[in-house]
Amino acid sequence: IQYELLEDAIKELKDEQRKCIELFYIESKSYQEITSLLQLDLKKVKSAIQNGKRNLKLILENRNEFKSAI
Repeated sequence: IQYELLEDAIKELKDEQRKCIELFYIESKSYQEITSLLQLDLKKVKSAIQNGKRNLKLILENRNEFKSAI
């Protein structure tokens, strides 16, 4: 169930963040591979992963608060 919640949350991310998160964590690609695949510079990839992780955390926390309020 937690994996499904995470998958749903990933779908809510901005496109660039979603792609970087999926490639890095799900497909185990390196930063270098991601920069080549997405045609982004290294700083942008690192930033997208960092921001994506933070946004995932916020999405999941907000869902928990929503559930507990019901």
